[in-house]
Amino acid sequence: MIKDIITNIILIVLIILTIFVFIMLFGKDLGIVIDIDAIKGSITQLFEKEEEEPEEANVADTAASDSSEEETVTVASMYDNTITIEYELSDEVLYNPLMGFAPNADSDEGTDVNMDKVRLVYIEVTWAEFEPEQGVYDFEKIETDNHLQEWRNAGKNAVLRFVCDVPSDEDHMDIPDWVYKMTKDGKKYDMSYGKGYCPDYSNEDFIAAHNEALKALGEYFSKDSFVRYVELGSLGHWGEWHINIDEDDGLPVMPDADTRTIYVKAYEDAFPDAKLLMRRPFEELPEGGGVFNDMTGSYKDTTEWLTWINEGGVYEQTGEEDALIAIPDIWKTAPVGGEFTSSIPMEDMLISQYATTSSLISDSHMTFIGPKVPEREDLSGAAWFRCDDIMKMLGYRYAVTTMEYGGDNTQSVIGLRISNEALAPIYWDYPVYLYLKDEMGNIEKYKVDIDLTKLYGGESTYVMTTVPVSFDSLSTYQIFLGIEDPQTQQPAVYIATNAERSGYMTILK
Repeated sequence: MIKDIITNIILIVLIILTIFVFIMLFGKDLGIVIDIDAIKGSITQLFEKEEEEPEEANVADTAASDSSEEETVTVASMYDNTITIEYELSDEVLYNPLMGFAPNADSDEGTDVNMDKVRLVYIEVTWAEFEPEQGVYDFEKIETDNHLQEWRNAGKNAVLRFVCDVPSDEDHMDIPDWVYKMTKDGKKYDMSYGKGYCPDYSNEDFIAAHNEALKALGEYFSKDSFVRYVELGSLGHWGEWHINIDEDDGLPVMPDADTRTIYVKAYEDAFPDAKLLMRRPFEELPEGGGVFNDMTGSYKDTTEWLTWINEGGVYEQTGEEDALIAIPDIWKTAPVGGEFTSSIPMEDMLISQYATTSSLISDSHMTFIGPKVPEREDLSGAAWFRCDDIMKMLGYRYAVTTMEYGGDNTQSVIGLRISNEALAPIYWDYPVYLYLKDEMGNIEKYKVDIDLTKLYGGESTYVMTTVPVSFDSLSTYQIFLGIEDPQTQQPAVYIATNAERSGYMTILK
C-alpha cells in the first residue's frame, strides 16, 4: 500500500517535470510562458509571515484612495430619496489622448504596436536633414518621411526631439555640412555607441545657428496643436545631454549651466504651448517641465535615474555640484516620458523580468513610452498580452465607480465618485460634463466641478452637480458623462467604467 502511494507520487512528480521542461523548450513558440518571478513570489508567500508588497505593479487593481482629507458631503446626506448606482471598473485598454505608447512616426501602419490605435507618435529630426543649407528648412521631408498629415488626420499627437548627434553603424554627421565648415571644433568618434560626430556645444556660432533652426522648427509646429510634447534634445548623443567621454576623452565636454540655460531658453521660446521634458532634472529645468528616461526597463539605469529625480546631486559630466535638483513629485504637475531600453530583449522585459519592468514604470509615474516600443512580430503571444497590462498603467485612467442622485420638485443633485486608476494625471485642462438626454432626444450638458490635472494616480474624489430637473422627472432622462477636448469642445476621452458608451460618452443611466 505505502509502496504504491510512493510510486504514484514519483510518477506525478516526473509528469510535472516533463511538462515544465517541455514548456521551457517550446513554450515561447506556442505562446506559453512560465513567469519564474511569479513562481518565486508564490513560493515565498507560503513561507513568509511578514506583510509583502505586490510583486507586480497593477494599478487598476488598487483601490483608489480619497484625495479629500475632510469628511465628504454626499447626495445621500442631503436627500432621503437618494438613488445609488455602483459600477465595476473596466479592464479594457483605453487608447486615450496624450498618453500610451509613442512609436516612431516614420513607421508604416500595422508594423508597430497597434499603430492604428495609439494616440501618440514620436518624431526625431536631425539638424542635418532639417537645414541642409543655411536658412533653408526642409519641412516637406519631415512631413513626408514621418507621415505627419496621416497622423494628424487620425487624431494623433506627437512627441518631438531635435538632435545633433545620433550614433550609428556608419561614419556620418548629424549637423549640416555648412555648420561643420563654420565651426570645425568637434570630433568624429568610433566607439561602443557607434560612429558619429560630436560638435562643441559651447561654440557661440554653433549656438546661434542652432537657435535659429529651433526657432523655425517651433514656428512651423506651433501652427497647430499636433506636437504636444517636446523632449529637449540638441545636446549629447541622441540628444540625451550626455557625452561618452569615458571611451573617448578627446570629445568635447557637455557645456556648463550657463550655456545649457541658453539652449533651454531657446526651447521655451520656440515651443511655448508644448510640454517640455529633460533627460535629467537639471536646475535649469523649465517651469512646468517634465523628464524622460530612455532606459526604461533597465533596473540599474532606471534606479540611477530615479535617484537623480528624488535626490538631485552632482552632474558627473561637468563636475558641477547640485547641478541636478530633487523633484520627487514632478509627475504631479509635469509629464514623465521615455522609451524602453535597447540593452534588454523586449521579450525578457515583458516576461521573465516583467515584475521589474512594471515596478520601474510604476515608480516613474510614466505617461508615455516611445519610440522604442514592443513590436508584434518580435514577441510571443504571452509577451504581447503583457503590453496591454503596461498600457493600462500608463498616464491617466479615470473612472466613475459610484453615481447617486436625489432632489426635490425643482432640482436634482448628481453625485459622482471619480477615481484615477493609472499612474499620472492628464496635464491639460480637459473639462468633465454630465449630459442629460430627455425623451425627445434633447441634450443639455452641465459642467462637473473637478480638475482632472489634480486627480493623481491611485486617488479618488467625490463631486456633486446640480441640474434644474426635478427628482421625479430625472428618472425619465438618460445620464451620460464625457471628458471633452478643450479645443474641439467634444467628448474625446474614454473612461474606465464598465458601462455602455455612446461614442466617447459613458452612459451612466
